[in-house]
Amino acid sequence: MRYVTRTSALEYEDFNSAKSRLIERAEKFGEISYKARKIIAMLSQDFIFDGCTILVHGFSRVVFEVLKMAAQNRKLFRVFCTEGRPDRTGLRLSNELAKLDVPVKLLIDSAVAYSMDEVDMVFVGADGVVESGGIINMMGTYQIALVANSMNKPVYVAAESYKFARLYPLDQKDMVPALHPIDFGVPIPSKVEVETSARDYTPPQYLTLLFTDLGILTPSAVSDELIQLYL
Repeated sequence: MRYVTRTSALEYEDFNSAKSRLIERAEKFGEISYKARKIIAMLSQDFIFDGCTILVHGFSRVVFEVLKMAAQNRKLFRVFCTEGRPDRTGLRLSNELAKLDVPVKLLIDSAVAYSMDEVDMVFVGADGVVESGGIINMMGTYQIALVANSMNKPVYVAAESYKFARLYPLDQKDMVPALHPIDFGVPIPSKVEVETSARDYTPPQYLTLLFTDLGILTPSAVSDELIQLYL
């Protein structure tokens, strides 16, 4: 939606002209997304080396494209996938990687610190890249980045530029709650409060680099790119 509405069409006085422009951008979105993922995957390849172990969290199409291209380039690596509860998106990613004959190990989400010694790098996607250079992503990304940072493991973000957002969260309380409580898969007593947040905010100091279709960026460079995008 941000990509579709980030256009001078919104300044047109003629509603039909603005509408036509928005529809045109929406129709091009699929093609633009595909090209962006390919660019990001190519930029990431030099950072994936033979014998490395990569930790990923949840299912990100762009992260999958990065790993898929590395496999197609016959790089020898293995992947640790977190389960990604509550929707278990890590299961989906592990299945897709197995089809590519990539060695993959599925972890419960709480095993990240336990397994980090074996990890060489973390790769995550992003639902949003904000003005600070931090990211908004599925719950658990922040704690993974904290653990990785404490053990001197690089945290790489793969994100399309249309996910750049003019937002500046200060802490986790600035995250918008999910529309529905998290489904734990078992009956929950009515007196038990259920967490409603499905996303967390990872501050820029815990991120190493962002791979985008605009190039490889440091977190501190994100604000400059946002200014250019919204001029």
